[in-house]
Order: sequence, then structure tokens, then C-alpha cells
Amino acid sequence: MALRAGEWIVVGGAAVIISFAIVSGIIIYIKPPPVEYVYLEDEKSMVGELLYRSQGCGACHEIFGNGPSFGPKLDGVGSKRNKEWLRAYLLNPRPGVSEKKYRLKMQPVTGLTDAELDSLVDYLAALKKAPSADSKVATSKQHG
Repeated sequence: MALRAGEWIVVGGAAVIISFAIVSGIIIYIKPPPVEYVYLEDEKSMVGELLYRSQGCGACHEIFGNGPSFGPKLDGVGSKRNKEWLRAYLLNPRPGVSEKKYRLKMQPVTGLTDAELDSLVDYLAALKKAPSADSKVATSKQHG
């Protein structure tokens, strides 16, 4: 069965798309995109991550590109704020801490024990900005 002219166009277009996907995959494999944020996971932060999920925090906040953006993105929040600040903010959220105005106001975190709240803070504190290549070189020179 011979292909008609329109079918050859479709086959050719599919071949171009597949070729583009293969080339893109190879480029990403050879030189992956830079990592901007990291999650420094430990036992405490893992418990906090479970609480973050069970309390529905992900319904408003985005982390690593996952979740809506009704509230501020939490990527790198552990590099911007210390644990004391994070804990105080969770208990008494206030507007004006983000660069962007949001339509929704965060509600205080309630119903958690002190240990659970500490775990949630540990999770947020573990969301760090990745060290840049320049800072890695400077650190290795200082210790070398």
C-alpha cells in the first residue's frame, strides 16, 4: 500500500519531532540544566515533608515546580529564613514578606504538637538554594 502525499507529510513531521526529541535528550544528558535549589533531606525533614503534605500546604505553595502558586514559592526558603523566623511565621503569618502580592492570606498553622511544628520547620529549612559553582571553588580553596 503506497502512502498518499498528505500521509508522507505526517510521517515526515513525525520523524522531525522524534529527531528533535532525541537530540534534545542527548544535549540534556551531556549538559544537564543547572540545579538552582536542593532539598537537604534528613530524618527530621522527612517527617516535616509528610506533615507539609498532610496539612495541605502544597495546595497553595509550589516547590521545585510542583504545586500551584497561590502563595509564594518555597524553593530555597531555608536559605532565606532561619528556623526561628519560619516557626514564628507559621504560627503568625503576616502579609508583606514576599516580593509579590497574593490574593490569599495564609492561615496560622494550628493543631500540631511542638514536635510536629519543629519537623515542619525542619522541612522548610531543608529547602536550600544550591551552592553555585563559584562558591564551591571558593570553599575548596579555603579548605585546601
